[in-house]
Amino acid sequence: MKFIKKIFNLILYTILYKILDPLYIFLDKKHVRRSQNIEFIPSAINRRGGTYSYGEWAYIIGVFQTVIGDNIIKKTDNKILDVGCGVGLMLNSIKPYLGSKGSYVGIDVMNSEITFSKKHYPKNFYFKHIDSKNPFYSVDQKNKGIWEFQNSSFDIITALSVWTHLNEEDAFFYMSEVSRVLKENGKAFITFFSLDNEYKSFQNENLDEKSKFHLQTKKQYIYDKKAYGSNDWFHPSWAKIPERAMGVTDFGLNRLFKDNNLTITKHYNGTWKETPGIFFQDIYILEKKSNT
Repeated sequence: MKFIKKIFNLILYTILYKILDPLYIFLDKKHVRRSQNIEFIPSAINRRGGTYSYGEWAYIIGVFQTVIGDNIIKKTDNKILDVGCGVGLMLNSIKPYLGSKGSYVGIDVMNSEITFSKKHYPKNFYFKHIDSKNPFYSVDQKNKGIWEFQNSSFDIITALSVWTHLNEEDAFFYMSEVSRVLKENGKAFITFFSLDNEYKSFQNENLDEKSKFHLQTKKQYIYDKKAYGSNDWFHPSWAKIPERAMGVTDFGLNRLFKDNNLTITKHYNGTWKETPGIFFQDIYILEKKSNT
């Protein structure tokens, strides 16, 4: 009976879903009136990066379009770098802020994502593969290297679920790159699993219960193992490769930002800690200090 149920679920939720989803997207586009930025959402076979549902893609696009718009002064003609762009989830959020003179660059360590994005999106969006090593996503690639962008060249930098997969050494290296290529007074929008006071309170709950905000049990997000001996970077015990999921203490995050000349202008708590909010992970909005 269990085998039959498994086959039925495979056919219904995987095969049939992937067949019907492109048809749904085609028909749905005929009814879109006020949300042009969702026009490039890929079909199910190409939606990746931890978010599979079409509805969830549309929701996240709306969340980050709002967060970014509410926290930038210049609303158009921005030069934008999307770190860990994947197959373009954040691109759809930030497209409204490009204007006619802005530019978008998406970078990722996964060449397959870059190859897809180059084919799927219009040619005015630029995508570049970064040949850097990550123990979870790109184990066979080279060690980290600086990005091939000029200093102070971007108004906005986004990174959705990138630092949640970086160990302490890599987190500092790539945050220094963010600081280097971000313009003075520019903004970076980066997500983390922040092990702060809300997280400490969350640990005292019944961790075997299902979450109020997502479909997993609470204990999946207990960061109880030091990552490579770090005092501030932790991973869950179920993550055999620490970079599968990384959480960082308040002290670690403050050190990460301060050492790279970045200040926190706003922090949105993530719902993963069982606190009401707008997004699953913690969103940090960082501003590069002026040198004057």
